[in-house]
Amino acid sequence: MDFELSVKMNYDQLTDSEKEMVRFMMNRPQDVINMTIVELGKAMLSSKSSVLRLAQKLGYHGFSELKYVIRESMTVSTLEPSDLTQLLKQDLDRTFRYADQTNFQPFLQKIKGARMVFLYATGFSQNNFTKEFSKDLMLANRANMVISGESNLSMSSSVLTEEDLIVFTSFSGETPGIKDVVRILKMKNIPIATVTRFGSNFLSEHTDYSFFFEATPLPSRRYKQSVHSLIGLEVILDVIARKYREFILFDE
Repeated sequence: MDFELSVKMNYDQLTDSEKEMVRFMMNRPQDVINMTIVELGKAMLSSKSSVLRLAQKLGYHGFSELKYVIRESMTVSTLEPSDLTQLLKQDLDRTFRYADQTNFQPFLQKIKGARMVFLYATGFSQNNFTKEFSKDLMLANRANMVISGESNLSMSSSVLTEEDLIVFTSFSGETPGIKDVVRILKMKNIPIATVTRFGSNFLSEHTDYSFFFEATPLPSRRYKQSVHSLIGLEVILDVIARKYREFILFDE
């Protein structure tokens, strides 16, 4: 998997010393690919075994695979902050690279076998894309139900069973109003899937199936908070819908 994506997905699980090692690798990629694992360990005031553990924590089989991925990432050109169209392309490219390297099969099997698939979105744009996802599943003969609002989610949680599946779509994965419901669902062993922006978050840590999309902040002079395009969410949901259609048509 892409080095930067691997770091984003696993960063919160790294120790402070491992985070320092990651920063070294990001700042000096050319040195990393030219060093042996022993040389790199010494350069980072660490050890060969620490470098290997970090590589494995990031999802790689070993140091050689880590070096290869870093070498490949160096071929991606750095974008100017004002080149917003290319920024969109970069987000989409990263989302598609993630999709290419993800095993959707267990989740597709769960979608197919669930008594009912429930869908819940945490925001306006998320809701629009989730409704489109719901329609795509319907067209593939997968019955599903979109839950609207935190009150309805709370009420619905009492009738869900272990035979159901609930899918949360969110930007941050940190919506305060749904955390208690998610905890209850987890305690009841209700299968949960989440689709969020890359990175560790509450939803991705309380789920059976977690999927991610890229959303780089856009520059804005009007708003103090970061502005993001959620086109990556639309893309990953469409990928899942297409994968499910492939699954029921060709893989059974």
